[in-house]
Amino acid sequence: MNMYSKPFFVIMLAALLGLGLAGCEADGDGSSGGGNTPVGNSADQDNDGVPDNVDNCPANPNAMQEDQDGDGIGDVCDDDRDGDGEDNPTDNCPLVANPTQDDSDGDGIGDACDQDNDQDNDGIDDGVDNCPAIFNPEQGDVDNDGIGDVCDDDADGDGVDNTNDNCVFTANADQKDTDTDGIGDVCEDDRDGDTILDTNDNCLNIPNTDQADLDVDGIGDVCDDDRDGDGVDNDTDNCPLAANADQADSDGDGIGDVCDGGGGDPTDTDGDGVPDATDNCPLIANADQADGDGDGKGDVCDDDGFTCSATTTYQQLANTDYTADSGVLGVCLGCSVDDEGNAIDGNNTTFAQINIGAALIYGGGFVAADAIDQSVDIADSVVGFVVSDPSSQLLNLELLGNFITVRFFNDGVEVDSATVGGGLLDLDLLGLGANSDQRFIAAPASSQPFDSIQLDYAGLVNVNKAFRVHDVCVGTP
Repeated sequence: MNMYSKPFFVIMLAALLGLGLAGCEADGDGSSGGGNTPVGNSADQDNDGVPDNVDNCPANPNAMQEDQDGDGIGDVCDDDRDGDGEDNPTDNCPLVANPTQDDSDGDGIGDACDQDNDQDNDGIDDGVDNCPAIFNPEQGDVDNDGIGDVCDDDADGDGVDNTNDNCVFTANADQKDTDTDGIGDVCEDDRDGDTILDTNDNCLNIPNTDQADLDVDGIGDVCDDDRDGDGVDNDTDNCPLAANADQADSDGDGIGDVCDGGGGDPTDTDGDGVPDATDNCPLIANADQADGDGDGKGDVCDDDGFTCSATTTYQQLANTDYTADSGVLGVCLGCSVDDEGNAIDGNNTTFAQINIGAALIYGGGFVAADAIDQSVDIADSVVGFVVSDPSSQLLNLELLGNFITVRFFNDGVEVDSATVGGGLLDLDLLGLGANSDQRFIAAPASSQPFDSIQLDYAGLVNVNKAFRVHDVCVGTP
């Protein structure tokens, strides 16, 4: 290399290195991190569209992030929503701060929210009513945001309006619908998310786990425009929970005679919205006035259980006109029915018992009342059964079981049926969880002539289970 070429080579090498460094700088943003700055954590466990690191209720869907008391805890998971130091369940004004819990008139509603008014006539004072302008005595609030389901534009709080939500009462911000049938995957078989399958649910689109049906018309109370079945819609009925088609109101106080006695006495000791004069449990709150056996005592204070007798709405099918029958259904190991005749012996304390050792595929038992004279049909509009579940010292398991079906027969031939109970899973361990109290289950009578009634108790998998039938009843409420 000659003396001129060596300096030229050094200059060219320096120029190339300079260009390389400039190019590397141009690719960055001038900061030390360049283009690889890490992003924040976007985990969203409740799938409500709000990342957990900023979600005020990370485990409960609440896309709107409501926080009434501004404490940083969203309303749907705040044990003290109004921030007054009293937890929601015991707060006499859960939506209005009142740390002293003053209640001058002793009606259970704090002075701070007691408006002594009930514009929708549902038995709930406007001050604590989660939908003060819409009839909703159950006060259902699926997303626990303080707004009742019947007036909440986003009932499940997932950020999707009810009108566009494919699972209105089950949070699913992603609206996933694998089979594109318009019903979201999370509620495919239970569209209102109340744990009652659509095939058995008397209110498909509104949650009502108890399936209450005051007028026994097959339409659950929460979605029945005429809850008491008197032909007058709830919002204009002056006694929406007691049938009074004539709407008689002798004292002109806006409360029908059948639910205030015509005397206008507003005394309501238990604060359930029903005056003592006509309250079937005046000392225990029961706005729905449920009375399964029609004996005039509300279910919540009826200490003699459910009965069928000449003095109640329902009468028992007696053994003078009917014979008892029973048997085992499907594949059922160690199954039997004891004392079938007790179901129609006129004694509410005795019972026929269906025993299930292990029911597989589909198995269980039945109890029936068959007419002695098949030429005499049953004319009543409702059939029912007084039943109970004895507790076990070991284990009871029901999987897709506890399916209670009423079957109607005429001259020995089945003419109709109605499923009145069922569940996906029920587990009772060491006697805990069993519904041992008597209860009344009923179904509208078949429109076809019938003279005999059968109650089936069977399911897919039932293990070590017993079911008792105390009475077979008919009536026309």
